Amino acid sequence: MINVLQERILKLLFILIWMLALIHMTAEYYHLYWTIRWFDILTHFLGGLWVGIAVVWLWYFSGYVRKMYMPDRHTVFVALLGGLLVGLIWELYEYIVWILTDAGLPPGYVGDTLLDLVMDVTGAGVGFLILQQFVFKKPVEAQAQGE
Repeated sequence: MINVLQERILKLLFILIWMLALIHMTAEYYHLYWTIRWFDILTHFLGGLWVGIAVVWLWYFSGYVRKMYMPDRHTVFVALLGGLLVGLIWELYEYIVWILTDAGLPPGYVGDTLLDLVMDVTGAGVGFLILQQFVFKKPVEAQAQGE
């Protein structure tokens, strides 16, 4: 059953990262981050979604962090903490870029950063909910029905 879950999660991660990459490249090309004020909210949410699912895969299914086993009641915290941690690292990167380019911090920087982190964690939480509803349930239901 774990191999089936692994495959589903990896397919979902593949689709999500390509969606995120295409949206980001389009936003960069058409300057959408600068012309549509809220556009980065979308990419932070999708990035958090991807990170939340990726962290759950890494922690529970990859075998890299620990022996593979089914997710437990702590899974939501693994996803949320992963989203927060990666979001903090990204915001630190952005801060360093702003400082090193002598551009100074833009107006509303703190509020924007907090909203970005909220969207990262929200995306990770939704990623957990997607896994719980559509990935983790299917093998259990299929096994119960004798498929």
